[in-house]
Amino acid sequence: MTNLSKSCGEQLTENFNSSYDAEVDPVKTYSDSLSADLAFYERVRDTKRNNTRKHVYSDVLKAETGNSFLVKAGQVIRIEQRPNAKGNNGRTQIMDVLMVTTDLAQYSDHLNSTAIEGFNQRLMSGIWSQSRHFRKMATLVEDEFPYEELEDGFTHIWLAAHCSPEYIGLAHGLDKVTNSCHENFMHAFNRIPAIANIQDEKLRKEVVQYFADRNDWNIFQGNQFMLDEQNITRARMCPTPPVKDGTAIEWYAEQDMYVVISNCPYGDQHTCYTKIENNDVFIEVFDTGIEPYAPALTDKIQGWAGEAWKRVEARDSSLAEQQPLEPVTLQFPIDVIDLNQ
Repeated sequence: MTNLSKSCGEQLTENFNSSYDAEVDPVKTYSDSLSADLAFYERVRDTKRNNTRKHVYSDVLKAETGNSFLVKAGQVIRIEQRPNAKGNNGRTQIMDVLMVTTDLAQYSDHLNSTAIEGFNQRLMSGIWSQSRHFRKMATLVEDEFPYEELEDGFTHIWLAAHCSPEYIGLAHGLDKVTNSCHENFMHAFNRIPAIANIQDEKLRKEVVQYFADRNDWNIFQGNQFMLDEQNITRARMCPTPPVKDGTAIEWYAEQDMYVVISNCPYGDQHTCYTKIENNDVFIEVFDTGIEPYAPALTDKIQGWAGEAWKRVEARDSSLAEQQPLEPVTLQFPIDVIDLNQ
């Protein structure tokens, strides 16, 4: 835990020092306040080691597709590589992962997850939902990846963007785009019953687009964050080494949710996009019988919006600086309501 007992006044009167100080690093104080209960998650892991967890269902995530897998609180989802299965190419398959609660209220969030867990995941790392909810959604309880096969400093689970028609079109030309993770996420979210049953087609597609636009967790994707020649931090990706059949990661579900996975069409970076042949991936869900404790960790910070709006509305309410503009049609970020009515 960081020591926050030093008064702000005392800190300000000392000689200024710009070197790193963990005791006053805001991000570290945030993450320290939500440290994982390692003993609890070892109990979850013991259900695999002792073969006491119960199999719920199995599925196959086919190459070039997306799907959503229901995982209830207390269950784990196992995402397994079988490079040498019939029809697969002997190499590791990259995937992209998002999560959404069954009521669609919460989704796996870049902002809160990076503040608490950082940009990479390792064993016992968590995934958190967005502002106004800020609940833990999942915890990584198994990571069987052979890290020794990667170059020093590289990892394989990281939070970033996913390939899209725009990105692939920029690199190869729009006429070469045959699929993307974005399209796979559209496919996957559209398979969630609560979304598929939206009768208004425009609304349904906008909801799908909204969720597909989220940054996601790239898995089995060799990467390292590093400074480029201009000292700008960038993610650098490397071809992922082949893993053995049966190599997997597992997330423990802290809430009832769908784990939404794109089987990345750019999923074998030993070659270029137009020549890739991708693999099926194997999914299993198990019930550990252990009830989550983590969602209650943020009970104490719920319900802040009302007081925040009071403070906002008490401030200067003059409008932003105006310049002459051509008339525009206003649109909400999710284009489902008409602001001009």
